[in-house]
Amino acid sequence: MEANGPKRGLIGTLCREIGTFWRHFRDIGGARSQTPGSRSLLTAAEFQEELAILGLSGRRFDPKDYADALGDYLDISINIHVIPDDWYPELSRSLAVSGRLGELRYSEQLTLAAIFVPGSLPPLVSTLTILHELGHLAAGDVLIVPSEEVDGSHGSHAEGATFMTSPVRKGKKLARGSPFAEEALREREANMRASYALFAGCLGSDSPYADAMFSVL
Repeated sequence: MEANGPKRGLIGTLCREIGTFWRHFRDIGGARSQTPGSRSLLTAAEFQEELAILGLSGRRFDPKDYADALGDYLDISINIHVIPDDWYPELSRSLAVSGRLGELRYSEQLTLAAIFVPGSLPPLVSTLTILHELGHLAAGDVLIVPSEEVDGSHGSHAEGATFMTSPVRKGKKLARGSPFAEEALREREANMRASYALFAGCLGSDSPYADAMFSVL
């Protein structure tokens, strides 16, 4: 076990260096990211690049760790609230009516984001719900400029298919690309980010995508 110490130290240093590089790259291309275009859905490898920016690639982490790292990167405070159902039963009812499991509230003026989930959710579902809402923050979905909803197919798509993106307000986001114009695709990608985060957080350095981050260096 002790032989892995230098390797883990090197991985941590490389994660920080990659994170610095990507932050510089995105600062340069910030204006360009405001322009709508098209892109494909996020891949697990691309998500690992985002984790490298946050300093989490190759590490085990939970939703709180991810929220703290994301909040530091976005320069906002992210609070997660698990609400007991008997305290605020109207929250569970409103979420049930809307078909959602959790709710994200964001204030650009207060640099604050809050995620609310009912306490009755099973642990795994609660974790995925929190990661789903954090995925919306990472993607920059809260920065979308209101516009007419884009119609599209909600079924399966060919690998590598690209979809229209939406213009966004000036602001910081983790994702390289702009948010999708179609809400169904934004929800689908938030689900993908949640799944990627769950497995990456559980596997840590055992993740094959974490290894791939350093194979090219």
